[in-house]
Amino acid sequence: MEFATIPVGARCDATACPRALIAEGEITADAPARFARFLRQELQTPGLHAVVFLNSPGGNVESSLKLGAMIHDAGAAVVIGRPLAMNGAAPRGRRVSVGSIGVVPGQCASACVYTLMGARRRVVPNGARLGVHRMSARLYALDPAGGGARTGRVYAGSEEIATLRAYASRVGGSQELISLAESIPHDQIRILSGAEIRKYRLGTPAL
Repeated sequence: MEFATIPVGARCDATACPRALIAEGEITADAPARFARFLRQELQTPGLHAVVFLNSPGGNVESSLKLGAMIHDAGAAVVIGRPLAMNGAAPRGRRVSVGSIGVVPGQCASACVYTLMGARRRVVPNGARLGVHRMSARLYALDPAGGGARTGRVYAGSEEIATLRAYASRVGGSQELISLAESIPHDQIRILSGAEIRKYRLGTPAL
């Protein structure tokens, strides 16, 4: 996952720069530590807003919970999409606005949804896609018989599900959403409708 900022005001210099955060890409195991370092660096310049533009296909569930907890503790809002200047180019019908920033609606799938869950305010612009499925991880091991590599998949057990449900309780997330996600096979993705996004308290179209 890559992190950056985008100015949200007309004036931006070394003494003051109103800006929001961007988090984009796969949520890797080192993402929480890298995000923490990035925040420490950015907080040295005044003007950082508690708004994160998030666009991710998912990734490591444990890391997604850590990121969500950090966002929650910072009191931040999350917007699903890529920010751009209001006069920036975007495909016809794909650009919306959130506050003073133009947004190309993005995606938040798999583990990303749990990071979104951690936000104090969750914004899912019209056109953004949220998808869920069962937690799993791919395992690699040597085949003792043939000497080659074997792959397998491990699924969340009761301990992992309990951790996820405790996290949801802490950040005000939906327990029903977890049940839905765990009912979807790992090799499928369930795209949530607008009604489901509202039902599971994952977001509204605007800040």
